[in-house]
Amino acid sequence: MGWLINLNLQQQAKFGIEVVPIFISVDPERDTVEQVREYVKEFHPKLIGVTGSPDEIKKAARAYRVYYMKTEQGGSDYLVHHSIVMYLMDPNMEFVKFFGKNFDDTSLADGVIHEIKQYKKVKA
Repeated sequence: MGWLINLNLQQQAKFGIEVVPIFISVDPERDTVEQVREYVKEFHPKLIGVTGSPDEIKKAARAYRVYYMKTEQGGSDYLVHHSIVMYLMDPNMEFVKFFGKNFDDTSLADGVIHEIKQYKKVKA
């Protein structure tokens, strides 16, 4: 994920836009604010981590059609199965495009660059 953020930083300078990468936890029972803060540091210093109450996470997941489900493991441990999706939003937080886990690095980078160029062309 860090390489994509770096790519976006390069594109920001080239196209004069700001890209703000955000990670939203779907495990509010386990992911405290501090844990999410430490987790996102492992990817990139500009990545923002967000968590909330179970109801807030549920509302965000529904809004973006993200699947997640807690599954019990042995003892008190559990896993959270979830969709793996990155959303590209415009500066007004309007949906532009989503990128699923089937995009390789090159396809994802090309897709983001294409959408940035399209956005700048429309706004010109």
